[in-house]
Amino acid sequence: MAMQEEFTKSIESERQSIHRFFAVFNNKSKEESFRQEMLPKHRRLVFKLCAVLAVAMPLFMFSDYMIVKPEPWASFLMGQRFVQILSCFVLIFLIPRLQRHQTYDALVFTALLIFFVLLELGSFTFVDDYALYALFDIIIMISLYASGILPQRLVLILCLYHTLVAIIIVMFVKTLSIHNQIVLILAYSFSNGVGVLLAISQHRTSRQEFLLKYSLQERTLELKQMAYRDSLTNALNRRAFQEHFHDFQRMAQRVQDDNKSLFLIAADIDHFKSVNDNFGHDVGDKVLVAFTALVESQVRPQDNVYRFGGEEFTIVMLDCHVDIAIQRVEQIMRLLNANGLQIAELQQSVTCSFGITPILVDDTVDSVCIRADEALYAAKNNGRNQYVFDSGIDSTPS
Repeated sequence: MAMQEEFTKSIESERQSIHRFFAVFNNKSKEESFRQEMLPKHRRLVFKLCAVLAVAMPLFMFSDYMIVKPEPWASFLMGQRFVQILSCFVLIFLIPRLQRHQTYDALVFTALLIFFVLLELGSFTFVDDYALYALFDIIIMISLYASGILPQRLVLILCLYHTLVAIIIVMFVKTLSIHNQIVLILAYSFSNGVGVLLAISQHRTSRQEFLLKYSLQERTLELKQMAYRDSLTNALNRRAFQEHFHDFQRMAQRVQDDNKSLFLIAADIDHFKSVNDNFGHDVGDKVLVAFTALVESQVRPQDNVYRFGGEEFTIVMLDCHVDIAIQRVEQIMRLLNANGLQIAELQQSVTCSFGITPILVDDTVDSVCIRADEALYAAKNNGRNQYVFDSGIDSTPS
């Protein structure tokens, strides 16, 4: 329950980082990550829109004659339509090849600006009844706001520019009544207001989904890490070892030609039961934590230390020669014998026995663990505080 509340608070906190009006992340790096992740989706959307326009534009050309002025305006409009169709094909060719959202923004913004300029020039070719043309304009602007294919700042610039030009055309180019002028000016103004509200909602929703997705991924990773970690020592646990073993098998196949190997080292603290019996489980826990820290400090960064349970540990050394594996074990034994674990409450020495064996290409989890355990038991039977190496080639540990 506490984890759920913490997760909810973190999501709410992240949502506050989205700008209220422009609906972008205040954190620039997060906004960059979001835009780059959304780029493939936006590319597909623009590609489809261009394909639809390239098909629809010739159909518009068949209906233009009903509202276009006499020549030379008809020829001018025909040229304008061809430029629009050509622009669509250029975008269809370029859009799938864009890899960065900055380049995408620049190209789409430029293409839309050209499209709006052509629309504005086209308005001069039509008769003075501007209502149908204005309706078409408003649909385009609202769709552009709601699509989310560009950041809201850029869409706002485009639509406010086009609205200003359209209002100038309505007032000074077309012969319209005052009533019709006021209606069209209000229509353009309200369409921008509606468009901004739609854009804010769309951009905020997409960014909230982005936050939720990555928050869930991070939380899943945290839970997985918790499931793969021993709660006392924070060492990896048996479940993690079993999960990693498939990777160890692949590595064993890869390194066998380099005269190297992977080594599994079974470690067991000697007489650990007497520590618990004589000094209590709290001191026993401190011994386990201190022993884990000592072992982790003596292995390489690429090696893994696992706690299998109780005082049983497993070390996996990756991509190394046998002499390196043995040297590391000997160094751990020397430090234990010379300095102990430096626990004030502990009034007895702590030693450890080890069983060392390579991970062979045809090994399974059970086969390599059994071989390492047999080497460990041999070390215990020989008097403890030592290691035994089993090459895996014959059954006699040495």
